[in-house]
Amino acid sequence: MKTLILNYPARRDEIIRFVKKHHYSRRCPGVWSVAYALENERGRLQAVTLYGPPPYPSVARAFVRDPTHIQQLAWQARMVGAGISATQLDSLIQSGNADLMVRGFWWVYTLTDPIAKVVDGALIRLRCDGYSGEVYARNHFLYLGHTERASLEGWLIDGKPYHIRQGAITLTHSNIHHHFPDAKEVRAIRGNPKQRWAAILAQTERERSERLLLMRYRPQSWQALTQPRLLFQPFDFACFFMKESLNV
Repeated sequence: MKTLILNYPARRDEIIRFVKKHHYSRRCPGVWSVAYALENERGRLQAVTLYGPPPYPSVARAFVRDPTHIQQLAWQARMVGAGISATQLDSLIQSGNADLMVRGFWWVYTLTDPIAKVVDGALIRLRCDGYSGEVYARNHFLYLGHTERASLEGWLIDGKPYHIRQGAITLTHSNIHHHFPDAKEVRAIRGNPKQRWAAILAQTERERSERLLLMRYRPQSWQALTQPRLLFQPFDFACFFMKESLNV
């Protein structure tokens, strides 16, 4: 397995197809800054991690104490793997973190669903693929607690689901009726509160300590879920979108 560093837009269409096929949401961000990938001997992608700026300015402002440090925050937008081991995934994450540090980043920040949709090493393919916090804890990310409330993930408009991001437009409470003036029924759909994870990128313990203090969030204790690996997961919004897209 070969590790690749792909600056946007290198292999963009191939990456988008891979993410849409294997990520539980069946969606891929339109733009990222850099992708790290695992390529097999036939030249096909088997894992990708996508990084760029945080999706909303509020996310970055909430993370740092000093707004001038926002440029040092890298956001992991997607992590998708198919047919690889936990060890190979760990290697990809660590390679990405090392390269991001060389690029001048001080932190990698991401969110996960507290309800594990896939456990590393599972022998059964579940309905919705995703990663729990286990992979981040294993790779020395800091657990920073839950988001304050369930995030807005989409809208149910006259019985049809819409993701909050429609191209360059983000559907919010303030503009939803502007974009759908003739809708008879509009209902917000919220997901689960997310878990925050961050890796501090530093060469020395002193740098690490200093960059820890520059974060607004403080590390917290994290405990892995001890639930059985089930074939059926609780119904969630991501599965709903996948079902609709597949017309099943």
